[in-house]
Amino acid sequence: MADLLVSALIPTVLKKAADSLVQRLGEMWGINDQRERLHNMLLEIHAVLPDAEDKANSNAAIKSWLQNLKSAAYDAGDLLDQFCYEELRRDAVRRGHKVGNVSRFFSLENPALFRYKMSGKLKKLVGRIDGLVVQMGRFGFQQGQRVQLANRVKTDANVIESKVVGRDEDQEKIVKLLLEESNNEGLKVVPVVGMGGLGKTTIAQLVYKDPRVNDHFKLPLWVCVSEDYNIGLLLKSIIELVMGKCEVPIDNMELLRRRLNEAIGGKRYFLVLDDVWNDNVDEWDRLKALLNCGDSGSAIIVTTRSDRVASIMGTVESYKLGFLDEDDSWKLFYRRAFSMGVQENGELVDIGKKMVQNCGGLPLAITTLGSLMSYKHEVREWSAALEESKFWEIRSNNNNVLRVLRLSYDNLPPYMKQCFAFCAVFPKDFEMDKEKLIQYWMASGFIPSDSPGSPEMKGGEIFDELAWRSFFHEVKVNRLKRSARCKMHDLMHDLAQSIMGDECLSLLELPTQINQSKLIVRHISYKKFPSDINNISNSFPTIRSLISTAGYQYASNVGFLKANALQILELHAITIGRTMVTPEKMKYLRYLEISGNFASFPESITTLYLLQTLRLGTCGSLVKLPNGMKYMSSLRHIYIEDEDDDFRLRSMPPCLGQLNCLQVLTMYIVGTSVGNCIAELRNLNLHGTLHLYNIREVRDAVNAMEANLIAKQNLDDLALCWGMPAYYKSSNEVPEFNDQEVVHCDPREVLDALKPCNNIKVLEVTQYPGNEFPVWITEYSVLKNLIELYIIGCKKCTKIPPLDKLPYLRILHLQFFDKLRHLCSSDSTSGERDEEVQVAFPALKKLVLFEMPILSSWCEGEVGNETLLDFPVLKSLDIINCPKLTAMPSAPLLEKLSVKGNRTLQCIATRLTELQKLSLDRNGGDIENANESLSFQPWESLNDLSLTGYNSIVPLGTKEAEEPSVTETKCRYLNLDSCNFIFSSNIVVPNSSLWFWKCFTCLQSLTIWTCENMKYWPEKEFRSLNCLTYIWVDDCPNFLGSQQDLQSSERAITEALLPKLEEMKIWNCPDMIEIPKCSMSIKILSISGSKRLERLPEWLESMVSLKELEIRHCDNLRSLPSSLGGLTNLEKLQIFYCENFANFPEGMEGLITLEVLKIKNCSKIRVLPGGLLQRLKNLDQLWIEECPHLERHFKRFGKYRRLTSEIRIAKIGGDPVWG
Repeated sequence: MADLLVSALIPTVLKKAADSLVQRLGEMWGINDQRERLHNMLLEIHAVLPDAEDKANSNAAIKSWLQNLKSAAYDAGDLLDQFCYEELRRDAVRRGHKVGNVSRFFSLENPALFRYKMSGKLKKLVGRIDGLVVQMGRFGFQQGQRVQLANRVKTDANVIESKVVGRDEDQEKIVKLLLEESNNEGLKVVPVVGMGGLGKTTIAQLVYKDPRVNDHFKLPLWVCVSEDYNIGLLLKSIIELVMGKCEVPIDNMELLRRRLNEAIGGKRYFLVLDDVWNDNVDEWDRLKALLNCGDSGSAIIVTTRSDRVASIMGTVESYKLGFLDEDDSWKLFYRRAFSMGVQENGELVDIGKKMVQNCGGLPLAITTLGSLMSYKHEVREWSAALEESKFWEIRSNNNNVLRVLRLSYDNLPPYMKQCFAFCAVFPKDFEMDKEKLIQYWMASGFIPSDSPGSPEMKGGEIFDELAWRSFFHEVKVNRLKRSARCKMHDLMHDLAQSIMGDECLSLLELPTQINQSKLIVRHISYKKFPSDINNISNSFPTIRSLISTAGYQYASNVGFLKANALQILELHAITIGRTMVTPEKMKYLRYLEISGNFASFPESITTLYLLQTLRLGTCGSLVKLPNGMKYMSSLRHIYIEDEDDDFRLRSMPPCLGQLNCLQVLTMYIVGTSVGNCIAELRNLNLHGTLHLYNIREVRDAVNAMEANLIAKQNLDDLALCWGMPAYYKSSNEVPEFNDQEVVHCDPREVLDALKPCNNIKVLEVTQYPGNEFPVWITEYSVLKNLIELYIIGCKKCTKIPPLDKLPYLRILHLQFFDKLRHLCSSDSTSGERDEEVQVAFPALKKLVLFEMPILSSWCEGEVGNETLLDFPVLKSLDIINCPKLTAMPSAPLLEKLSVKGNRTLQCIATRLTELQKLSLDRNGGDIENANESLSFQPWESLNDLSLTGYNSIVPLGTKEAEEPSVTETKCRYLNLDSCNFIFSSNIVVPNSSLWFWKCFTCLQSLTIWTCENMKYWPEKEFRSLNCLTYIWVDDCPNFLGSQQDLQSSERAITEALLPKLEEMKIWNCPDMIEIPKCSMSIKILSISGSKRLERLPEWLESMVSLKELEIRHCDNLRSLPSSLGGLTNLEKLQIFYCENFANFPEGMEGLITLEVLKIKNCSKIRVLPGGLLQRLKNLDQLWIEECPHLERHFKRFGKYRRLTSEIRIAKIGGDPVWG
């Protein structure tokens, strides 16, 4: 049964009724008596609400009264919002705000009429609530004491999870199941089964982190499945865990399968599929077949509540997780109940043990109950809770668990109940962001206004309190950003849904139509953007929150949203050209998050006078913000994403310093005119992140000091950039500017005046034109809390600040220092010197040194090619174009190393045999001898190797007359760029480079770029690559393809090469005349830029596994082979920029699985063969562009037009076509 939560709503309305703005307008219009009467009646109602809500479950009349009260309270809140909005609007107009037809919002051409209408509405509302007060008197409600939180020491969200109790034996048994040998070499699946709240996820986490499991399985993976079971989504999640971002659509199963094979193929992985509900046998069989690409011995743990799911998925007997025994149950309860100041005594212990018995050994119930009792100090309070617990029947089914959780919920204050229940709007297992969640609560009016501190602070306390009480779990804290993310346990989500009823909806797709009106739906989340957003307000007239849970999406042809009561709006549609925001139809909006390719906001958006939070995501086309933002007096947070490669915003709206409530402004571009200079920041109490750009326009140190950064104690992420926004941390150049034109004063004095507070955790200094840094950057007291430091483009600086003793510094990125000679000064490292090393950067994990032409030593005063510097925890090191550096520091935990343009360091790098990833680039720097060999020998732990610019390679430690030794490595990824040693005659060692290739028997992915010596398909070199699934050959100008004069025996060997190859790309090899024959396993073949290629080989018909064929920029290709129709598994065919291509072969009706056909810039094609025309109606996508003769047949009245009627996406000449 849904709760009405009126006791949480009434205080919000009371706050609005007492607002000074509303009072001022009421006095002006002579309706203040009505406002006061409304306020007093609400106070009277508020006093008896606890008693009324207690009796509502057993009295239908009281429940009906509460429902009517809730409806009236929402209407009262909306009406009072109109008063507040009108007063803010009037104030803005008095200060000069003029926006087109803004007067039409409230028919201000006739203020008397507006006053008359609003007075009538208020009088009618007061009469309505007066009737409720009269009815309330008949019920005889008693004034009740509201729930108050006990004072206690606040705990941080990162310590809310209790130490696991009573699961040691379960952990041991499951680990044994995973590690024991099996007669079946296939994929092992171990189901862990149990009811909700037993701790299935917890035990899986224990197993996942077990050192024995980590030693046995080289690739641990964790995916939360939940009720939203989608194979494509699961595969994409797994791929992203291994390879990072995956751009493949979830409906492109074949491409996902290939990416999955790249990610886990041949690897012994351990995968946890947490919280599985789907019991479809066919879907599991499909998923299992895809996951079988791992090495033998791979294993999966499945956690589920369903015995049926376990029986379908398991390959071994299910492990049934049991309840905790009495002793462990008491331990878990004791840790919670007596941890926060409740004094242990015999009576409380006796009562507590009886309550624990009623929990039936269910960990979630015990933890929740223990958290609740940690607030109760009196025996009578414990006795009351014991009486309630007697009705629990935990072991019977999951539904009864809600009664346990409900007890803890009932003991929350009303405002906290509302904050928790609101989370029902999100789908199960959705990861909520703490900062955004608090801003949602603020926008909805859930956070009480009578608390000390800011609403953001109070919201943080509410979040932490709910986390402590186990309403939230899996809390992940990012101390660097003062942020956190969390989820709700499924049972807690069920509880929230039971409370909110139909008020919250979480939808896969916003419906364009609904069968019946959902009048009480107020909060909606959606994953898929609707085709017609206008229908939302029609379908859900009471909607107040519209939240996206799927990030950025693609949407076009969308209309403008009109929803009068909307308070929260989140839209991510990156192909739209308009903002879809109609301010006059959503003037009560308090939270707006939006992204798209619009160039500017309409100026009318500045009439959103109640807006508190504005978040601009990926808005790369945005060049201008509205000028009138200074009138949006309620704004507290402005977030602007500024790391887009094509970020175009170059100025800020004037006079933002007038926004007295503003707490977050993530970026500010300094201007020269009055109103957008740096002084606008002076009185803003900013929190979190501030990226300050265009500091070159600051006049002098006095002007810089007006930013008052040192007083902004809540800033923790600060960027000081002399230039405009540009994302160049991974770029080879930094934008330049003319010092003579833009530097008005001593830049050192300016930077000195921009000294921040000592709470900064992330600091970036970019394009600083000074010769040296000011004193504050050398002061430990200022940077003592620093975690990340980026100094970029400071080309005149000869020294960097002493950073090596900063205790928390984890990331140091130094880039474009033309005059820096050493990293550490002699003074800074002298304190901890011993006989062998001097320890520096005690917490540093990642170091980047980029483009430093004269950097010659790690420490000042070092002589020779050695350094005593030690990085005790460094894991990643990039040294890019620092040619003078001749020594490598000690870094015992180093895993990733990248060296470019430094021969000495590259030689040292080849001896660091504990590395997992190594990138060596001979180009750049001052390397002159092009024929000098690289001495190299792969090692076992190496997983990823990139070599660039080497013409010769010799095995490390092998003399010229010796046979080279072969060390097999488990390396999976090999990238060779401009490395002619592959076929070079300059190789010192006999048998050319065969020894090198024999080391890579486990290789799965190979790229070969810009190899001038590659003439024919390297048959000998590739013989050992029996695990290779992906190869890309690019820009090899002399490559001809397969060798024509091979003997039959040699040709048979060539055809048997690369038996597991699935994808082959050969691009920009203009002399290739014949495509090398692929193995039967090939699924994707892409040929581009082969100008001499005249035909595709006839053997193509035997490639029965081929799914995608792509041909681009092959000017002499005139047709496809007649055997093409035999490719019965082909799904995608693309022919682009083949200017002489004229004919498709007959027999293409055999392409029974073809879904996508794309033809572009093939002007000589006039018609399609009959067989291909037969397949058109079965296509999913058809694109024909820059093919004028062919396009004519698909245009209106063309002979092929009718064939496009059933194609989902048909584009002819760049325009969509509908049948």
